[in-house]
Amino acid sequence: MKTMTIRNIPDGVADYLSSRAASEGRSVNSTIVSLLTRAAGLEPNNRKRRDLSWLSGTWTAADVRNFDAAVAECRTVSPEDWK
Repeated sequence: MKTMTIRNIPDGVADYLSSRAASEGRSVNSTIVSLLTRAAGLEPNNRKRRDLSWLSGTWTAADVRNFDAAVAECRTVSPEDWK
């Protein structure tokens, strides 16, 4: 692992890092490493996703046509529904 020095950290940032480290019961160094790792997108995401992003880009043109045909009736607005 590499050691780096960061200079000219604004007081507000230093206060935030110290406060966060204390609230998490960690050292300031481990808090900074954790924040940098997460910000760089290098931390494995262990949270379960609650969306459908894993489906993105998986439909074929035939899938889209079948879906559009299946929901076509739902896309029609009946004037009777608005009385």
